[in-house]
Amino acid sequence: MRLVSLRQVRPGMKLGRTIFTEDGKVLLGTGMVLTERLISGLTRSKVDAVYIDDPRTADIQVEEVIRPQTRQIAVEAIEKTFKQITNSNKLARKISLKEMGLHFQRAFSSILDDLLLNKQMIGHLTNISSHSPSMYHHAVNVAVLSTAVGMSLGYNRQRLIDLGVGAMLHDVGKLSLPEEMLAKEEQWTAEEKEIAKEHTRHGFNLLRKQHDISLLSAHVCLQHHERLNGSGYPQGLQGKQIHEYAQIVGIADVFDSLTSPRPWRKRYMPQDALEYLLGSGGHLFEHHLVNAFIKHIAVFPIGSSVVLGTGEVGVVSRVDPDYSHRPTVRIIKDGRGNDVLHPYDLDLKENLQLFVVGFEDDDLFRMSDVSSTQTETNPPDDLP
Repeated sequence: MRLVSLRQVRPGMKLGRTIFTEDGKVLLGTGMVLTERLISGLTRSKVDAVYIDDPRTADIQVEEVIRPQTRQIAVEAIEKTFKQITNSNKLARKISLKEMGLHFQRAFSSILDDLLLNKQMIGHLTNISSHSPSMYHHAVNVAVLSTAVGMSLGYNRQRLIDLGVGAMLHDVGKLSLPEEMLAKEEQWTAEEKEIAKEHTRHGFNLLRKQHDISLLSAHVCLQHHERLNGSGYPQGLQGKQIHEYAQIVGIADVFDSLTSPRPWRKRYMPQDALEYLLGSGGHLFEHHLVNAFIKHIAVFPIGSSVVLGTGEVGVVSRVDPDYSHRPTVRIIKDGRGNDVLHPYDLDLKENLQLFVVGFEDDDLFRMSDVSSTQTETNPPDDLP
């Protein structure tokens, strides 16, 4: 299979991977033949990319470190709980809050079990997913990314649970924001951004009252926007004042936010988001945490179409976690843009004269304007 932007999808193409709605339900299943009507429906659902079956890349499989059903269960748990928290019925809201900790521990335990079962795939993490963008999927993405870092740091199961539950609930305080802000499809104004900063305190005050949620998880919610140099919020903490869990979740939050599409912009390329994080080491986040995060990310995700310096186009077929910037690619177009009659694999680790210059699909990624030279005083325009 290979990844294509929705603008490149044509009727008759066959779906290579299940697409989920923003609340975790199956929208379209693997193997579905796409029609004009279905493509229009995906556009309305704000899906910007899908995996399609292609005979030239039939053996290229994009595996997820957590099973689709695990993601679905987690997203549904988050959605159900978040909606009950905002329920105008005080009794229903009280019952929901009482059960919150157990719901999230169960949902995260499934995620953790999948990650432990698929340790060998953790070096291939990426964020090009076939689902509608939403707060719920973002929470799951951040939990998966954060837990992978915790595993690499040798955390035991209880520490991973405290970290993971905190990651899943890091944005729960946003439920206290005005509905018109949450529904807005344009960037927030400077005034709205100041209002949004209070979500960290609101979330902490909610979570610290829950008996089944650890105070460490609650502090993830409070501190995930704090930065090493004191430029973060809500307290302007510095250095060791910021809990390690909150720093890990902050890194994952930045990466997932940059590499997810927004109504006003395309997603950033993974390497651009990683470049920003590399520049943040020792300044916004601890160096060793940034390095632990980066080693799990596939710079060029399996299934993505890339352009080589020769002009040839290939689909990433394999990624070595130790050399993620030099993947193996399946060449499908020559340097003049003609289809290759017999596609073949090139391992860029063994062909050092070749290198990837970018992705083929300009509709999918935003042109780079984020780099390691940017600082917290001049961050990408829509970081969380």
